[in-house]
Amino acid sequence: MQDKDLELMPTVEDEEYSPTIITLTDENGESFMFEVVDEIEHNEEVYLAVVEYFEDPQKALEAEPTLIIFRVGEDEVDGLETFDIVDDDEEYFVVAGIFEERLSKFYDIEE
Repeated sequence: MQDKDLELMPTVEDEEYSPTIITLTDENGESFMFEVVDEIEHNEEVYLAVVEYFEDPQKALEAEPTLIIFRVGEDEVDGLETFDIVDDDEEYFVVAGIFEERLSKFYDIEE
């Protein structure tokens, strides 16, 4: 199966752009907000590239963005969407390479 764009990346000309923000809660009950910067389907899996989101504009300017990759799944018990960090090295490098290629058109990416 080929990679498939699930959502087009916003462009500078897109005046109606509003970020997609997700809030995730870890096993300790702590919540974190992320902005989704890209989404792909690869090998029948859906992946999100996200950066931490800050409501305070000053804090956002001071933060050094780190790209995090989640694999989207579904909880077997209650059917809710899950977001798992990709921890398999081979899977991570393949998916990260796809995101890097796509996002390098819009952002300066440092390894």
